[in-house]
Amino acid sequence: MSQVSDVDLHRRNQVIMAWCGPLFTVCLFGGWGLLGGFIPLVPATDSAAQVAQHYANNQALHLTGLTIAMAGAFLTLPFSLVVSLQLRRAERGFPVMSVLQFASGIIVTMVLTVPIVFFMVGAFRPERPAEITLALNDLSYILLIIPWPPVVGQLVAIAIATLGDRSPEPVFPRWVAWFSLWLAFLVLPATLIAFFADGVFAWTGLIGFWIPAAAFGAWYLVMTWVLLRAIRTEAHLATELELSHA
Repeated sequence: MSQVSDVDLHRRNQVIMAWCGPLFTVCLFGGWGLLGGFIPLVPATDSAAQVAQHYANNQALHLTGLTIAMAGAFLTLPFSLVVSLQLRRAERGFPVMSVLQFASGIIVTMVLTVPIVFFMVGAFRPERPAEITLALNDLSYILLIIPWPPVVGQLVAIAIATLGDRSPEPVFPRWVAWFSLWLAFLVLPATLIAFFADGVFAWTGLIGFWIPAAAFGAWYLVMTWVLLRAIRTEAHLATELELSHA
């Protein structure tokens, strides 16, 4: 296989990993949210009987949707990897921010997978006492929404590496750094769902859930676009270099 073909193969692999981002958002919000039956969100103010009834309704459909969401959670891993592969080009010396970004991405994959499995446990045995299902529901929502630190770790690592990129043609545009920092700020209010069961700060509220969720989903979509651009540029530069040495 020629060097040019190697470059093309590397580009294709990275493109596939980049598209894992949008596919993940579809699996999460479509699988967990729509098919899984958790959008509209189950209010924290619902009684144990109401929550148990929600899990008992359309059990097979809910479990199918949650399975899709669980599979989709894995897609965050190759996506985080390709972000770090491109971010590495922006750093000189040891790739500290690239490593931090990928390590944070591994944790994101875990903190997405675990609560989805708990949602599945809640739907698995509808005949159990309603109070147990209520506790599982609380645990699942809090585990899914609150763990923002690894997400912020990814965003801050990208921002630092991007702002420090002094190459003539930066890997990511500088606005990506400010966009990442702004999103990092927007996901912080997710913490408030532990303090409020109702209102805008609860897990059904605008500030407690919808704004952090929108910021989280938007990052995958915007980063996919800039990743595809960066991958294309990298492949073009590599091809020119190999041809010049031929």
